[in-house]
Amino acid sequence: MSSCGKGGGENKAARRAAQAKARAEEQAAFKVAVTPTLDCLPFFLMKDSMLYDSTKVDLRLKPFNAHIDIDTAFVGGSVQAGATELVRAVELRRTHRVQMRAIAVTPLQWTLVGDKHNKITSLKSLANHMVAMSRFSATDWLTTIARKRAKTDDIIFSVQINDVNLRKQMILNDEMDAAWLPEPQATAALGAGNVALAKSDDEGRNFGVIVFLPTINDDASQRERQLEAVKTAYDKAVKLINTHGLKYYKALIKKYMGVDDKTISRLPKVTFPSTGGAARADILAAEKITFQKHTPRVKIQ
Repeated sequence: MSSCGKGGGENKAARRAAQAKARAEEQAAFKVAVTPTLDCLPFFLMKDSMLYDSTKVDLRLKPFNAHIDIDTAFVGGSVQAGATELVRAVELRRTHRVQMRAIAVTPLQWTLVGDKHNKITSLKSLANHMVAMSRFSATDWLTTIARKRAKTDDIIFSVQINDVNLRKQMILNDEMDAAWLPEPQATAALGAGNVALAKSDDEGRNFGVIVFLPTINDDASQRERQLEAVKTAYDKAVKLINTHGLKYYKALIKKYMGVDDKTISRLPKVTFPSTGGAARADILAAEKITFQKHTPRVKIQ
């Protein structure tokens, strides 16, 4: 008897070749870090609708639940671009010398949501209570502003909860007194009867950005060519979203952000800007924000 099947050595060689090819394709692809938030909707539309020329760029989305994890990807160079915010970008440049440039401004904003069952209905009621945020970020800065506006001598505790979905869930489960939430997480929490205590857009800043990490190695020119293809596709996605509105893309929002139809129907109207750099005023404002590591003093009664 005889067989024409491949032997064990041939199978191993084929697997190694396939793995090497996959690694090479992953390395060459243009990888973008995204979060399950509304500011990333153009990328989700680009990917699912193939708005880009796949012969020019192999676009691969890398999902994260927290901007701090995207920071790690930036530092490690495992992505070429990502959705983040200016305060984090400036802090990352200061601490890790990561060079990046903004290629688009996003409508990323945050709402400070107070837990109704914990009776957090105003900034003043935050005294001796906890606020979920992320350190060295816009939400850290916003918490400082909220603390000043609460006008209380009591402590308002900043609790680092980086995962945006976990933050939302802690409010829904009455495990946190208040939390800074982006969309659609903020609308989901408010839809459950919780209270909006403050909104970041009241501060007049647009800190949401898509950033690109330029390289100085041999593939720098190729990355720039990929970036141009991505920007062209991004502008197509933005135009479609602005024309049709968010509800038209509810299937995408449900798929990538995990919210229901009721939440989507309540989302605020959002306009996505076309590609372009961040406003100089927003960059300067972000650069003026500094953070100090400290432990709050606790009053002994």
